[in-house]
Amino acid sequence: MQTKPNIFRTLLLAAMLLGTVFILRATATASRPPAQPTAVAIVDILNVFAGLKEREVLEAQLNDRMDSRQEQLNEIVEDLKKLDANVQLLVPGTDAHREIVQEGMEKQAVLKARQEALSQIVSIDMGSVRRNLFMKVEAAIAQIAEREGYDIVLFDDTSFPIPETNASDADVYRAIITKSVMYRHESIDITDQVITLMNNEFDAP
Repeated sequence: MQTKPNIFRTLLLAAMLLGTVFILRATATASRPPAQPTAVAIVDILNVFAGLKEREVLEAQLNDRMDSRQEQLNEIVEDLKKLDANVQLLVPGTDAHREIVQEGMEKQAVLKARQEALSQIVSIDMGSVRRNLFMKVEAAIAQIAEREGYDIVLFDDTSFPIPETNASDADVYRAIITKSVMYRHESIDITDQVITLMNNEFDAP
């Protein structure tokens, strides 16, 4: 006869403990403030670069320097053409013929080395310009975000297409999993604002 009261007492205690747990959880949930809405904006970096006046000026300066270096290469090319024309007039096996052939080989080696160096120089210069512009783009985005009250600004990659049907599965899969923005409304696009701000600052005295 003592068994039933013990069972009832145990069940009652378990119910009380379970109720206490629910109360504690409800209290913890109620004390946590609700999450505030996050203001989000997007920027198409490629369009920003394309619309910057400073980029046009810097790229024009790079092109001028590249043209100057290319003229030096063209001089070597012209020398090689003259050597080739002269060697046709000489008898193979003679000292004069060998000297011109050797000179041509040396100039070809110089031309190849300078072409490779020019390619590397242009790549480094272009990378430096792009990096410096991107730093300015970041600063402009931060300025607009602070002014307009955006909490986060995302890189808009919605214009990047998924490869066509002839692409490999690996290429399609890579393009899909690297997508960061699946949809965005035009109202949160601040690309034009960034371009306008940076161009105005560039034009300012």
